This record gives sequence, C-alpha cells and structure tokens, in this order.
Amino acid sequence: MRVLLINPSYPFEEFPRLLVTLPYVAAALRADGHEVEILDLLLARTTPAKIERRMERFRPQAVGITSVTLNHHIAEGIAAVVRKCDERVPIVMGGPHVSFEIEGSFQRLPALDFVAIGEGEHTMRELVGALEGRMDLRDVRGLAGIDRAAGRVWKTAPRPLEDDLDTLPNPARDLVPLARYLAFDSHASVVTSRGCPYECIFCSAPAWTGRKVRYRDPAQCVDEIEELARLGFTEITIEDDLFTLYRKHFLAVCGELERRATGIRWNAFSRVDTITPEIVETMARAGCQAICFGVESGNQEVLDLVKKNSNLDKVKQAMRMTQDAGISALASFIIGLPGETEQTLRKTVEFAEELKNEFGSLYGFHILSPFPGTEVREKAAEYGLEILSSDWTQYDANHVVSRTPGASPEAIQAVSDAYEDTIERYVRYQDHLFATGQLQGYERKTYLRRKRQTLLWKLLLDEVVESLPALAGDGVAELKRHVAEAAGVPADFASAEVERVLALGALVGDRSAEGTRFRWAE
Repeated sequence: MRVLLINPSYPFEEFPRLLVTLPYVAAALRADGHEVEILDLLLARTTPAKIERRMERFRPQAVGITSVTLNHHIAEGIAAVVRKCDERVPIVMGGPHVSFEIEGSFQRLPALDFVAIGEGEHTMRELVGALEGRMDLRDVRGLAGIDRAAGRVWKTAPRPLEDDLDTLPNPARDLVPLARYLAFDSHASVVTSRGCPYECIFCSAPAWTGRKVRYRDPAQCVDEIEELARLGFTEITIEDDLFTLYRKHFLAVCGELERRATGIRWNAFSRVDTITPEIVETMARAGCQAICFGVESGNQEVLDLVKKNSNLDKVKQAMRMTQDAGISALASFIIGLPGETEQTLRKTVEFAEELKNEFGSLYGFHILSPFPGTEVREKAAEYGLEILSSDWTQYDANHVVSRTPGASPEAIQAVSDAYEDTIERYVRYQDHLFATGQLQGYERKTYLRRKRQTLLWKLLLDEVVESLPALAGDGVAELKRHVAEAAGVPADFASAEVERVLALGALVGDRSAEGTRFRWAE
C-alpha cells in the first residue's frame, strides 16, 4: 500500500530540528513492504499547492498526519486539503494532542477517519494491514474511529508500550529533505530512551510515553549518531525526557561516544537532582555542549505544588557543576503555574537573573499552556487554575490561556513581554560582541546559526526563490543579488549562503532554453 505521512509546519520554529517521529513510523511500514513517502513541511510554508502536488504524484492509499497542540490547527488544514484531493483516502492523525483529545478532534475535523492513540509504529502497521483487508479494524489496538452516521466515536483496546525499543527499525531519515536541514545548520534528533518516571503536573510526557523508562542499546544509539555524522550533521539533540536518569545507560552511551570520537557535539535535557560532577565531566568528554534544565519557578512553594520534586539549592549546585565542566546551561522556566502570584513572578525573574549573573546560565520563560493529557488541565479547579481558552492556536507558550487567583493574565503577560524585550536587547548586544570579536564558544555558534536561519526563513516563508523568473545562464549571480535584496542582508553574506546551500543540494537549479529556475529540494 502507498502511505503518505505528513509533518506539518509550526507557527514558529527558531531552531528547527530533524525529528524522528514520522521516520520511525515510516521505517515500520516499510519493513512490512509498504511504499512510504514523507511530506515534511517543517522547513517550508504550508500551502495547499504543496499538498496537492504530492497527492497527485504519489496517489496515496492512506495518509497519516502527526501534530502536537501547538501546530494542530495547521494539521487540521492539511487534512482538509487532503480530503479535497481524494474523497475516499483514509486519513489518520497521531501525536499527543489527538491522543488526549479524541472526541474533540473528530468533532472539529470532518475529514478525519482514525486516530492512532499513543506511540504509532505498531498501530500504523496494523491499521494499514486492516485497510488492506488482512485483519479487522476492531482488532487494531490503540485505534479510535468514528461512525459518522451514528455520530459515535469508537475505540479499540489500548496498545501496550513497546518494551524492546531495539526491535524498531532505524528511522527512515532518507525520506525527509536532509539537505534543507543541513542548510539550516539544524540539529538531528536521537532518542536513546522513552518514558519519564516523574509526576510534574504540567507535562504530558508520562501519560504519552509511560512512567516506566525503556532504554535502547547504547551501541545502537551511537551507531545512529555516527550515521548522522556521515550524513553531514555536526550537532544532535538527545530527545530523551531525562537523559541522565539511569546511570548505567547514560555512562554507556557517553562511553561509546568518547571511545569512537565521532566529533559530533550534542545537547540533552536533564533534571538538577540527577547531576553530579562526575556526570557533567563525563558528558563534556563525550561531546556535550549544552544541557537544558527544567527549573520552572524561583519559588519553592510553587515547585512543591506542581510536584517538581526539586529545590532551588539543587538548581544552583547543578548550574555551578555544569559551568565548571565547560558545558552551557539553559534554565527553562514556566510562568503562570498553579500557586503563582505577582510576588512569585518577581521571585522567578530575580532567580533567573541570579543564575545568569552567578553562573553565566542562559534562561528562558514560557507561559503555561495546560495541554491535553496533563494533570494541571484535568484537575485545574483543584489546583486553583482557571483555564481561559481552549483555542489551540493560542497554546504556544507565548499567550496567556489560564490564570491563578494571585496572578492576573496581564501580570503574567507583562513578565513574558519584559523577557522578550530583554532578549531583543541582548541580541543587539550580541551584534556588538560579534562585530568586535568578543563573542565566543557556544553563544557564538548559536548567534551565527540564528543569523543564517533568519535569512533562510525569509527565503522559505516568503517563497522568494519560487517567485523568481528564469535567470540567465546558470543564474547563480542573479540569485545572489535577489537574495540580498529580498532579505536585506549584505551582498557578501547572501553570496556565501547561496553558495553553501547550493553545495549542499538544498537549492536545485533546473536549466532550460529560458534560463535557470531555482527550487528547494524536496
């Protein structure tokens, strides 16, 4: 069967990463002999024309679309276009949002036929088999569907989580536009485990991947990382919810990375209570350049209420240990949590500044989005949280969609706005540091990446390349001029970026009697 999998774009994505969600599903389907394509719209403007072209060329017999709450409205639009292209093709959606919002998803989207609940590899394999007539739909575990005539949603038996992750085929990254990700200087994602044992009420991960953590073979993980290095990636993000949880697994992965000397640099997510000097020193030797810590709040009472099971002294200790090991630390905060007041908001801002001044830690503020599948949403009233909106387009961690008795939406938004102003000032300050040769290390790397990606986003989202006429000769000189003018960047920077992107194969020139037309590789 021909199966088309679609990865929607996001409303915004500063540093896009090559994710593995759909490549894992695609690999599972290909292992069963199916013909699979991925339409990856993450690094593109999502337009009906792009979807229509792929539907017309590939003529899929089933279409799968993934989404999270942040981009679910975009996924809904894609499904509607697919349905216009083919009135009969089965459309299935997967991902955490639809898994926790099954009835609402069917109500909002008449084009939707099925929801794959939870991890999708085996459910998609069985669903496609059922569509071919090899099994009954009701025997596909982890599936929801709808009887439109009766207006009734049905669900099959839950699907157990896959205990042995090593039985899953390697992600089919060959089906995504690798050249685009390389052009964006993107991180590639690697998953070495699934699951999280903690109970943070604002997170849906335990409900999605389970509280029992399942681990991959460390050698296979590093095999995958070496393959990414051969493909041209120089940095990866280890997407595990908590990479440093299980000492034996973590040390084995780091030991393999250090022994093989892949040269690849990587980032990971961690908790402050799982860090020791030995751990961060091991990570540094293995190529770790940055760790993101979920700090969440600068107030201990708020941390206790949201079941973070952490304390502010441990935060400082972790930041110091990370700094001493030569690894950049990012402290991630959530504002608007249960128990938040204007005083706790001030304490959180002061604590974030204290971490920056004392340890050089970067920090980021995100407004609470009570996503489907989180305890804070399911028990909002018990936690004194008022949910103000279920407009999913606002669930982007930049809009206030809930409030507490002690913190008004205006107070929460004011902290977020002030943080954004601080970031804008800091970016201007980085411009000065870079121009004077004072920007070093990880900050210099991220600064250059941001400049490069800003240019490429401009070209992609404004469809600058696609709008150009046929250019004389090989067209490269004219292309450079158009890029510089459209993006408002210096000619030498535009020239260097065009040369780099062409060399990677992300931009392709099609020559004809009229001249050369350029397009982004798919």
